[in-house]
Amino acid sequence: MQPAWFKSIRAFSVIVVVLGIGLAGIAVWWMGSKSHSKDSTLHSAEVGSRSAEASDPVPEVDLIEFPKESWTSASIEVKPVWKGDFAQHIELTGKIALNEEHVAHIFPLVEGRVEQVKIQYGDRVKRGDLLLLVQSQSVGERMLSLFQNRLQRDFSITKDQWTQVVSTNTQAMIKLIREGAEIEEIEKQLLNRPMGEYRDKLMTAYISHYKAKKHVERLAPLSQGGAVTGKQFLEAEAELNATRATLQSLVEQLSQDTLQSSAISKQSVKELQTRVSVDETNLKILGFKEADLAEIDPARQGESIAHYPIHSPFDGTIISKDVVLLERVGPDKQILSIADLSTVWVTADIYEEHLSLLHQLENRPILLKSNAWPGKTFKAKIFYTGDIVHESSRTISVRALADNAEGFLKPGMFVEVQLPGLNQPDVLQIPTTAILEHEGKSFVFVYEQGDQFRRRDVTIGRRNDESTEIRMGLKPDEMVVTNGGFALKSRMLASLLSE
Repeated sequence: MQPAWFKSIRAFSVIVVVLGIGLAGIAVWWMGSKSHSKDSTLHSAEVGSRSAEASDPVPEVDLIEFPKESWTSASIEVKPVWKGDFAQHIELTGKIALNEEHVAHIFPLVEGRVEQVKIQYGDRVKRGDLLLLVQSQSVGERMLSLFQNRLQRDFSITKDQWTQVVSTNTQAMIKLIREGAEIEEIEKQLLNRPMGEYRDKLMTAYISHYKAKKHVERLAPLSQGGAVTGKQFLEAEAELNATRATLQSLVEQLSQDTLQSSAISKQSVKELQTRVSVDETNLKILGFKEADLAEIDPARQGESIAHYPIHSPFDGTIISKDVVLLERVGPDKQILSIADLSTVWVTADIYEEHLSLLHQLENRPILLKSNAWPGKTFKAKIFYTGDIVHESSRTISVRALADNAEGFLKPGMFVEVQLPGLNQPDVLQIPTTAILEHEGKSFVFVYEQGDQFRRRDVTIGRRNDESTEIRMGLKPDEMVVTNGGFALKSRMLASLLSE
């Protein structure tokens, strides 16, 4: 049996021999390639342009000859240039921002002194939660004004009700008087119906007129028989005329007085109701609810009647707080900010070259990834694709709305934004593997015929995982080398070195 060290030496010798054979093969191939390249160069020089002053031909390095029998070993493949849909998957760097539609910057609408502070920085609050109380003199004055105007309104309503009843009853009595109803009938119909002083005035005048009328009716036959002198009868008629005039004048006056007092009473009620409505509206503008104004009672509430509460407008988080107990505050100073972080905005900048694709992004979902949460993917929906190109960066801002119910996305953090596949129709393109670089220029090898390939500089555009857009340098259906271009480039470089 052979020892272990002997086996190791033998294995090492085999490796050396294999490496030597490989290096020898590479050297032979290189010399053959160089010789063939020189022949190709000379052949190109013969058919190319000649210089009047040069004695030797100038080689044409753009044209490369490569025998077809060597294509397989060099893995050379050619495909046509084509036009078609160009799909792009764009990745951008985005930033999480507050949803500006769900941020409230709170300013107290009145001046006053802070009585209570119910929250701290970072607290989560619900819609309607009490945040703080402000003791405000202006709120107290408005509350008291509302209380007083309500009392006056209620009194005016009661007074108006009485006035309307009196006016209605008086007009009914006036109607009966004008119809010449008997006194007993008037008293019967208007019994226990309030009329105030109008009843006595009208009844007194009506009774006087009634008596004068009956007196004339009694004297009329007596005066014809001579039992009563003509003078007495004339005096009785004069008394009747006087009482009739008095009654008629009083009826007209009281009719107008009752109508006027009725209208004035209604107007007074309306005016006080307007005052109450104005007071209530002013307080509602400050944020008070109907329930807050339902039972104002200065005797029961005391100084608390001047409290101005500030409530949370929605569910959210306190993201800024600039108020302390007993501090003077007013409408010109922001004291709190609340943000609803259940949704956030994602802002990203897309390059100007993708302008034509922006219309495809509207209302489409995108994917977000963050280094803070490896392996976790978030979804967002684009709602704004920008209208202005930034002069310095030549980019356009896009914005998306992302659900953040779990709170993983923090405003200010950076995320990777993956835009959906965007298709641009009728784009001239070739496989990305066909693109080569030399001295900062992009080029391809175009297959012409037989064993001939020609270098062609190209202007490239967008790229995706498989294809590259060609903006200048190629035409549809031209055949380009898509694989094995390194072998052709090596021959081209060798030709350049041999010049």
